[in-house]
Amino acid sequence: MENLNINYDKTVSNATVNMISAGAILVISVLIVLLVLVIKRWKGRFIPLALGVLSYVVFGFMFSQLLMSVLSLIPNVDQSFTYNTNAYVVIYNILLAAGFGIARWFTAKMMTDRYNRTGDVLMAGTGLAIGDTVITYALSMFTFFVYAQAISANGLEKFISDMFNSGMAESDVITLYTSNVSQLIDSPAILWFLMAVSAVLDIALNIMLFMVVYGVVKKQVNYMYAYYAIIAQFVSNIMFQLYNAFSLTNIIVLFIVKLVIVGGIALFIKQFIMKEIKYSND
Repeated sequence: MENLNINYDKTVSNATVNMISAGAILVISVLIVLLVLVIKRWKGRFIPLALGVLSYVVFGFMFSQLLMSVLSLIPNVDQSFTYNTNAYVVIYNILLAAGFGIARWFTAKMMTDRYNRTGDVLMAGTGLAIGDTVITYALSMFTFFVYAQAISANGLEKFISDMFNSGMAESDVITLYTSNVSQLIDSPAILWFLMAVSAVLDIALNIMLFMVVYGVVKKQVNYMYAYYAIIAQFVSNIMFQLYNAFSLTNIIVLFIVKLVIVGGIALFIKQFIMKEIKYSND
């Protein structure tokens, strides 16, 4: 432990813990309100919701993880991922956006014969958004929150010592510290709340992009928009993943850029695409 060059006097601030908690509450509240609204206002059914979640898990998450595992088997590629985390993030998000595109297409195709109401389409889009939110936001935030509680309660030195006692190699401890723990300790507290707001933006975008793909499948919208949806997904995701976690200015700028991009995409879809889509209850 002495060779790790870690300042054990550092700890996780109360502001960081509070921001993680506030962000989680925000995301959960948005999802609950969204589900209640779609069910009550548009009579959304649960089968499209379940189909959306399942499609994301199979074609979005598992697809990207499988391809990343295959790529990691190539020695040169695995080495480049180890020493260039930004390259890993970019490649992963490309594969995730492609898998997400397949998930949208599959979900829309499965729905076209029976679930054609406005509420059904919104529920399916919400299902896809829930799958994405749980895997890309909720699980990582839960991990960060557990780390934060452990460090706050027992100190950083005890936290690092427990990792060694659990059998982790020194290289793995260093990786965990540099990629997760140092970010918890040294990054601006506002980052953790902005990550939650970013997740909320992704929820809204995912629903709207599914509506676009549904229109494509129904042959009401030009088929090229299904590919544009994949590009929009990638651009939106990557905007707030390559930030410098220790620079408040960099975090704020990239968040604003993402906000503008998502807002622009949403406005374009609302103005030029949504009016072309017809549902069985129209």
